[in-house]
Amino acid sequence: MTQPDAIVIGGGIAGVSIAAELAERGLAVTLLEAEPTLAFHTTGRSAAQYLVNYGNTVVRVLTRASREFFESGDEPLWSSRPFLRAGRADHEATLRADVAEGQKLSPATEFLDGPSIRELMPVMREDVVAALHEPDAMELDVAAIHQTFVRRLRAVGGEIRSSERIISVDHGAHWTVTTDAGTTVEAPIVVNAAGAWGDQVAQLADIAPCLLRPLRRTVAVVAIPSDIDARRWPLAGFERGDGVMDAYCKPEPGGLLVSPADETPSEPCDARAEEIDVALALEGLRKWTTLEGRHVRTTWAGLRSFVADRNPVVGFAPDGPGFFWAIGQGGYGIQMSPGLARVAAGLVVDGEIPIDLADAGITEADLSPTRPGLAGELTPGH
Repeated sequence: MTQPDAIVIGGGIAGVSIAAELAERGLAVTLLEAEPTLAFHTTGRSAAQYLVNYGNTVVRVLTRASREFFESGDEPLWSSRPFLRAGRADHEATLRADVAEGQKLSPATEFLDGPSIRELMPVMREDVVAALHEPDAMELDVAAIHQTFVRRLRAVGGEIRSSERIISVDHGAHWTVTTDAGTTVEAPIVVNAAGAWGDQVAQLADIAPCLLRPLRRTVAVVAIPSDIDARRWPLAGFERGDGVMDAYCKPEPGGLLVSPADETPSEPCDARAEEIDVALALEGLRKWTTLEGRHVRTTWAGLRSFVADRNPVVGFAPDGPGFFWAIGQGGYGIQMSPGLARVAAGLVVDGEIPIDLADAGITEADLSPTRPGLAGELTPGH
């Protein structure tokens, strides 16, 4: 039996980033991942973009607090990829208001009219006449970011075990986690960073669920005409009019990545793209641009998991001493992972949020697993 200070369940971006922060704070950490490889599910299927103008207030503050990490790494973790959230005339008032709000955290955010939009993306239809533009948005190298945290964890003695699916989580003097590989690990702290499987892990531990909602999102890469150079195009999201995107697209090796921005309820699983959702992605592309997108090169899908208010859930469970929640990152897990990992480590080690993040407005109440915002209807979002 191994006896670290903390067991982290889940090898996606949440698990490895929190494990690295805890290990660097002096804790002996064992990370358990069910799959043979880390980052197999949601992390490995991210659209990989850093956007301050994306998500609710808590997500945006954590994203802004994470930028320094991405820009100061020893290896390139990002490249320039502006963000354009575009709409038609009836969306202009909303977009202008969102630009004003966005400038509070990202001062470069600006409003663009139709001609300026088509300077950035010439294939946009003529009736697209209003947009929020975030020129300093970034495309993130997910694999490099994930491996940075893995290296940091291992550099301070952290242990990673893959192909270790959890079959029981028992609480006595300490937590005892048993896997289907015959491994038993005991520690005073268990960090539940199991993504879409978070509530299932809690059930094994006899902990009340957080009412996590895994939602499938679909992506396709389509071919574009050879005479079109799309390499410098922004990530373009298209406004639906009720606080969510109708579809989005961005350049990708081999063509153009397109998504219907779908949020289809799902059980935790190895998500697969459905034909109807791929068709909706292509319909969205044709609705907003002059591209046909007839040849689909590849498709995939991933699960983005939320609770009702779309804030992450980070904190100790009230009904299990030492059981720590770190789930519900939704579609923002990569871009806010450095900030969120620091929050988690602060709460575990110090019992409080790091002062710079607290000064930025993040509170324990925003993230608590006992907050009222976990239940009810899912709030609108991107």
